[in-house]
Amino acid sequence: MDAWAAAVDGEEVLAQIGQGSYEPRNMTWMRNLPRSQYSDTVARADLVIAHAGIGSLIVAGEYGKPIVVLPRRARYGEHNNDHQVDTAARLGAWRGVYVADTEAQLGRCIAQARCSSADVEALEKTAPAGFLDRIRLFATGEKTAP
Repeated sequence: MDAWAAAVDGEEVLAQIGQGSYEPRNMTWMRNLPRSQYSDTVARADLVIAHAGIGSLIVAGEYGKPIVVLPRRARYGEHNNDHQVDTAARLGAWRGVYVADTEAQLGRCIAQARCSSADVEALEKTAPAGFLDRIRLFATGEKTAP
């Protein structure tokens, strides 16, 4: 992302970098954003670029923002397993979700997302009522409807 940010002129890029040792030179960054500030930042953003964590996907979806994801991978020591690869494979079919399998694909995915920003599928903030009713019935031990 830092290399991409260096190549684009006049783009405001904000990165949440966590506790890694690399500090970007070509974009504004911070270690962590508090949850409320993260949501406010996403609400103002044109595009979100993130790892394939479900929280990032949900927040982008809640605000109807296109998101480019690059899943963290176990083989690089980025995570303890490849659940983000599975998440990206499953949710990559959603309108507005663009999956980069490698760093080299980021630029292409960003370009696609920027061209298609009007075609984003916003997520509902709550589960459908029927689903919640089924969970409620299960949790209370009541019989389900026929």
